[in-house]
Amino acid sequence: MFRRDYLMRQIEQLTVVLHRILFQKEHLPIEDAQRQLDEASRHLLGLNIRSLQALSSKDIVELLTYQGNLDTAKALVISDMLVGQGDLLQKHGENGEAYWAYLKSLDLLLHVSVHDEVEPHEEINEEIDSRLRTSLAYLQGWAIPAGVQRLLFTHYEKIGQYAKAEDALFHFMEDHPDERDVPRQGLLFYEKLLQVEDEQLIAGNFSREEVIEGLTIMKQKMQL
Repeated sequence: MFRRDYLMRQIEQLTVVLHRILFQKEHLPIEDAQRQLDEASRHLLGLNIRSLQALSSKDIVELLTYQGNLDTAKALVISDMLVGQGDLLQKHGENGEAYWAYLKSLDLLLHVSVHDEVEPHEEINEEIDSRLRTSLAYLQGWAIPAGVQRLLFTHYEKIGQYAKAEDALFHFMEDHPDERDVPRQGLLFYEKLLQVEDEQLIAGNFSREEVIEGLTIMKQKMQL
């Protein structure tokens, strides 16, 4: 059984340097903070933070997977480091670069969530979800690429947050009206929800009536 206290101990052991940087980032010169972030990054994957950021999230997840087991604690710490990098860049007026750091943190979290080896344990979900909220808050008002929006929908569906999954689905359709396969994906989503018990729907802040309404909307969109 995956235990939250075990995960937190792993994270704490990996973030001694990172916590010092994040707590002192208002007072550390950017050169010192950047150097310490690079040291923390090299400790985790042997790469400095910018080299790490240049990797795809899929590649990072593969590097953190040993004999089929993903090191979730390390992945979460890397997402924290990317947010720390974004904070440093934003503090010094490099908002465009900060956006990419925050976006990579979000993308990595979503790749961790949907990874085949990561079961939807409540403890892991809570750690991922709190970080997702942080990254999404930083990215408010910025464009989120289609691939990341798809992953966000898949994440919410996987962990049973059906209302958020529906919101992600409709935001995706609004932002990318030319993606013709999305209504089909939405149709499959609502058809699966027809098989979900009412108690589980309620736990996901959803209802049987909303499932039927969503199903009708998707069928209409597929006929357009």
